[in-house]
Amino acid sequence: MVDGAPPARRHHGDVTLTVSNAEANSGHVRRVRRDLADATVTERPEASGLSASQEAWAAWVEDRLGRLQRVSLELTAAVSIDDVVATVLDVLDAPVAAPSRSLWLRDDVTDTLVLLAHRGMPDEAAAKFGRIPLSADVPGAVAARERRTIVSGAHADAVAEYATLQNVPRSTSGFAAIPLVADQRSVGVLGIGVDDVLDERDLAFFEAVAAQVAQTITRVRLTERERRRRTELEFLATLTDTALRASDHLDLMREVCAAAVPTLGDWCSLYFLPESGGPPLVTSAHVDPAKAAYVKTLQERHPYDPDGTSGVPAVVRSGSTEFVPKLTSTVIDDAIASAKISVNEATAIIDHLGITSAITVPLRTKRRIVGAMQVISAESGRHYDEDDVALAEAVAGRLAEALDSAWIADHQRTIAVTLQQALLPPALPTIPGVEVAARYWPAGMDRVGGDFYDVFQLGGGRWALVIGDVCGTGPNAAALTSVARHTIRAAARHGADAPAVMSWLNEAVLLSSRDLFCTACYATLTSDEGRWHLSSTAAGHPLPIVASREVTKTIGQAGTLLGVVDEVAVSTGEATLAPGDVVVFYTDGITDLPPPHGVLPDAVRDLVFELRDRTSADDIAEAIRRSLVERVPDRSRRDDVALLVIRIL
Repeated sequence: MVDGAPPARRHHGDVTLTVSNAEANSGHVRRVRRDLADATVTERPEASGLSASQEAWAAWVEDRLGRLQRVSLELTAAVSIDDVVATVLDVLDAPVAAPSRSLWLRDDVTDTLVLLAHRGMPDEAAAKFGRIPLSADVPGAVAARERRTIVSGAHADAVAEYATLQNVPRSTSGFAAIPLVADQRSVGVLGIGVDDVLDERDLAFFEAVAAQVAQTITRVRLTERERRRRTELEFLATLTDTALRASDHLDLMREVCAAAVPTLGDWCSLYFLPESGGPPLVTSAHVDPAKAAYVKTLQERHPYDPDGTSGVPAVVRSGSTEFVPKLTSTVIDDAIASAKISVNEATAIIDHLGITSAITVPLRTKRRIVGAMQVISAESGRHYDEDDVALAEAVAGRLAEALDSAWIADHQRTIAVTLQQALLPPALPTIPGVEVAARYWPAGMDRVGGDFYDVFQLGGGRWALVIGDVCGTGPNAAALTSVARHTIRAAARHGADAPAVMSWLNEAVLLSSRDLFCTACYATLTSDEGRWHLSSTAAGHPLPIVASREVTKTIGQAGTLLGVVDEVAVSTGEATLAPGDVVVFYTDGITDLPPPHGVLPDAVRDLVFELRDRTSADDIAEAIRRSLVERVPDRSRRDDVALLVIRIL
């Protein structure tokens, strides 16, 4: 009914009572309390000389007032819908025998009444009326729809008026379906089953209770909505931390899916379409580990179809959100019809997943649609609403740019690593009697640097050991790195001695016209009757460290930078190596660290001395790396690092 409509008719067996809609709402509480207040006496009946009828009336007043106060106190303390349910089932001490009590709440998404709890209702009846469409010709639906109390005093009368009650078992002869009305809107229905006749005063009592229940439900829902909003805001805030914490774009996708369950749904999937093309990258999370494995199997068995007419493919193509508040038979039929699998298999999948509601939102960046996020409700039985859609779209909005940026960074990192590997020797040669290990760690892990190393044979039992550092990072540094490494190889194989090799390299750097400079160390290792002789020449580069069992020292002098002046001044240092001796060549990325983590060359020398007895050159290289990472993580370093370690067997 609508406001201003004629007075509603309330059926009560053979008696017809008429009340206005206004009276059937929150006025019940005021009316009952007013009647009680008018009838309150200040003295006991025996002292005031009340008649028997007045004494009975006073007793009735005292009884109803006490009952109403108990219910009011419980509802005032309620902080959840469960508390309201407990009050209706446990605390509502009915003034007449009420073996059956039940509470339905209105679901606005599906426009139905949902049975939250009951006591005394036959199981068959509870199953049949567990979810009642508001449009149904059922007492509860009529009471909620028209905001009027429906009373039935006899089973036959109820069946005659409502055919849906035919053959439905009942635990009581009569019932009352009382709408829960708050702010002129039905939020549910209170069901009371009775065997006695309800008079107008008893019915007014129940209606007063129903009005309080409705107000409490409204208050609790507002509180829950505020609590939900805080949870949503907290979840959105954690997305930033998740993006910063993720090591790459795949890790970011996994972290977001895991965090979204169960805040956004029982099941969350992310689809990302790389700009380079190919099938989407897919990650998902589910509240049920067994279902998670099942979903992964489904995704592998039925790969992404870019031409799909619904779900993720359709959202990616259109850039518009797809919202399925309820998985109706029509939605299921459409999904089965559009699936490129058999009807039986599609039906089995839908039945197994038990989906109740779904939201699919596009991942949109300033450049393009990069994918989609899909959240699904199943096990929880939850039905999404517009607030859920808004939250999913907000999450997608924050995630899209972060995910795209992470993918671009990973893509650039892959290019940088590939390029850097091309600038370094593909493999180290085997030197009989000598262990050789090399490492390269780019600064920030996402750009190519200027550090390089090389090991190659010169002939006659001689080997060349090279390490160098072109200032800066990026394409120019990478190009000069390639020039430097190949210039040293060419000069050495043309028979140039160490000073001449440095002259060749200095000229090459000057002629590159890149406004860059370079440091380098060129050493030769010569076998001499079971012993090894090391000769090292540095040009502005950190000196190699030789660690024996007794002492640690550096070889040679620093020399001048390459690419700064036309003529370079260098000197050559010599050392004879015994079995077990270790030589470490390194670039200044090890010492040039952000304050306060930087170290002096003496500290590097001490570290090499501590590590000289490690089992292999590779172990020594890894130990140096661990020492470096413990001081400054890879992403925080400003300079790349090259390392070359030899150990005499």
